[in-house]
Amino acid sequence: MADVISYGGDPAIIATRAEIERIQFSLASAANILQGEVEVTDFLNNPLKRIGLALELPAVRERIDYLMQALETAANEYFDGEALVAKELTDTGLLSAPLIAGGLLAVANDAGLLREHLDRVQISQIKSSRRFSPTTLAELAERTRQTDKPGQITVEKYGQNFIVFIPGTQTWNPVAGTNPLDFTSNMQAMLGPGLAASEMGVQKALAAAGAGPNSRVVLVGHSQGGMVAANLAKTSSKKSNQIKALVTFGAPIGQVAGELKIPVIALEHSNDIVPKLGLKANPMLENMVTVAREVPISKPIDALVEAHDMQNYNKTAKLADESQELGLKRVREQVFEVIGSDWQPGQLGQVSVFEMRRN
Repeated sequence: MADVISYGGDPAIIATRAEIERIQFSLASAANILQGEVEVTDFLNNPLKRIGLALELPAVRERIDYLMQALETAANEYFDGEALVAKELTDTGLLSAPLIAGGLLAVANDAGLLREHLDRVQISQIKSSRRFSPTTLAELAERTRQTDKPGQITVEKYGQNFIVFIPGTQTWNPVAGTNPLDFTSNMQAMLGPGLAASEMGVQKALAAAGAGPNSRVVLVGHSQGGMVAANLAKTSSKKSNQIKALVTFGAPIGQVAGELKIPVIALEHSNDIVPKLGLKANPMLENMVTVAREVPISKPIDALVEAHDMQNYNKTAKLADESQELGLKRVREQVFEVIGSDWQPGQLGQVSVFEMRRN
């Protein structure tokens, strides 16, 4: 099982690759100046000092070379981690995912396809139980995986703290059906917040579960569920400020991630195409960390499915739990501080399963 690579989440790391290259250039210039002080003709002026400098210079040059190499290694390991996730399908500077989604929707709507009906979204509670609060990313992944019935989402309540688990796309019919977790919601969510039926369903389910203006909510989503969660978090930051943390698995959230001020953990497989559909790299921010891993594929014919599957994201989450990388550890702790802020970790809470429908 390959190790994970993560970037972001560390306020101490603020340098860009250009800044590191500037420091490398300065070190190289300093080395050249020192070397220039021990040319043969320079020994005619202050020969004793020149001899002393010549004796010390090899050790100084060795130290400068070491620093240059360390900077190069740091840049490659840190920023290539970002590039691993972001640069395969990144923002071209010409088109953005919302712009593309808007164009597709305009064409599709003329043909009677992908038309959203927010006023028809209804929710109903179909199951109630109790379970202990999660304490790891792997538990969040497993509970997201278990939320896989058509149109269903799970809301956990611990005091006035809530966790919502939102699955990915469940139907790809271009005509909006009864299940809001469909292709229509996909396209609407990519266009922007407040437009997808699945987003409306999550809001109604949270309210039905008892969440109010002073509640603290953690959103957890896979694929479309992560995109919807990110849109809700963006909206919350401008209104109720109810959403306090976000965890996504294989979700395209780069188009809104830069506007989020809450702790965000985005788990993305480098061979999963879905997180790249936002056409924008996840930003490197102190409140956000991106965790990447290349998933070993057992059947090449099913590569796209395996790379996006929640069972594999569960394995990645376990590795992310074990990682001691500073940025990841820091944001991970912030997420679970939100979950456990009003009670001891592992306390029993109320679990409500809601079914969303377009009637």
